[in-house]
Amino acid sequence: MRLAVAILAVVLATQAAAAAEGRIFHADPAAGAVGNDGSAARPWPALAEAAQAGLLSRLRAGDTVLLRSGRHGAVTLSGDNAGMVTIAAAKGQTPQLARLVLTRGSQWTFSGLSISPTFGQPYDGNIVQLGEGGPSHDVVLEGCYIHSTTDTSSWTTEMWMKANSGILMGRHGTRITVRGNHVLNTRFGLNLCCAEGLVEGNIISDFSADGMRITRDGAVVQYNVVKNCYVSSGDGDKNHDDAIQCFLFNKGTGTVRDVTVRGNVLVNREDPGQRFPASMQGIGFFDGPLIGFTIAGNVVVSAAWHGIALYDAQGCTISGNSVQTQPGSGKTRAWIMLGSKPKVGGASGNTVTGNQAAAFKLGDDKTVSADRNVAVSDAAFGSAMQAALAEIAKRFGAKHAVSGAPLLAGPLLH
Repeated sequence: MRLAVAILAVVLATQAAAAAEGRIFHADPAAGAVGNDGSAARPWPALAEAAQAGLLSRLRAGDTVLLRSGRHGAVTLSGDNAGMVTIAAAKGQTPQLARLVLTRGSQWTFSGLSISPTFGQPYDGNIVQLGEGGPSHDVVLEGCYIHSTTDTSSWTTEMWMKANSGILMGRHGTRITVRGNHVLNTRFGLNLCCAEGLVEGNIISDFSADGMRITRDGAVVQYNVVKNCYVSSGDGDKNHDDAIQCFLFNKGTGTVRDVTVRGNVLVNREDPGQRFPASMQGIGFFDGPLIGFTIAGNVVVSAAWHGIALYDAQGCTISGNSVQTQPGSGKTRAWIMLGSKPKVGGASGNTVTGNQAAAFKLGDDKTVSADRNVAVSDAAFGSAMQAALAEIAKRFGAKHAVSGAPLLAGPLLH
């Protein structure tokens, strides 16, 4: 099902459920007022104003707030609901938020919104922040278009490095879901710092640091497209860019466990003439021990050696992945690797099967079970890419419902 249809279905289903179990409120920046009852005829004002006036405290399980077109301000919310409360774009409307912050709370869904600092006053930090201020759980962000700006043609390297980051799934969160969003033109695309987080069906495009970061147990990252990495060390940026990175939440202590990364498409760049290109590592998990990870069915185009690299992996499975080197990368050959760092824990008991890459570096795991790993060919890689994109399109649509961006533009490799 295409994402646009899926989002509409969610909104309609929510409205139908609300008719029986909850209520529908409306917010309109142009025609609304604080003294109104939130009905279609007498809507609340812009969402930020409504929240500041305490109107959202009237919401209860099953309620929906439908936002009409216009600027809804920089929105900060908190609160625990007994059941899901939804804030969504009304059918055919294009509401714009300058920022979205859920400091703490539970049972919230945000759907179909455009969120950008260009819709308000400039600020530093994350454009969307969920669950960073206190205990939060069962929060959903879906189908939103999150961007620092839509035009970076005049950006310098310094502007790329100072750009807002996209989404923070906060440290105090559990079971936060980020689904089917488009994050564009950011420093970091998404930071998954909550436990048991789900990140699926998103497009993370045009970033200058890492596309995604995973720092907590139980994360599932699946069927996303991460593409177009900007600004290299030669431009003065010391960050080692990764499409998806994982590291210990408290660096140097403990473990990261039970992370699943599957079905993602990770592409260094679409445009061979991209300004300020960088050599993006694919799946770069360097800070373990990493225990019980599953890395399966990902398709990676990298301009760095580390197409897929897990350090100090223990009992992990790497299967069915396809890794290709970005053309024009010199002597670089993107590999699949099991590495280890002294005094950290070492690699042991891993399974590496059915992958294709330019090279395999598995020697640090003396007990590895490895079979059916082959040298990558353009034909086989192209087939894997097409299959992965088809699966993402089937689940979430070939274009984003709000931004209209395709999963990939142009040839698969340049």
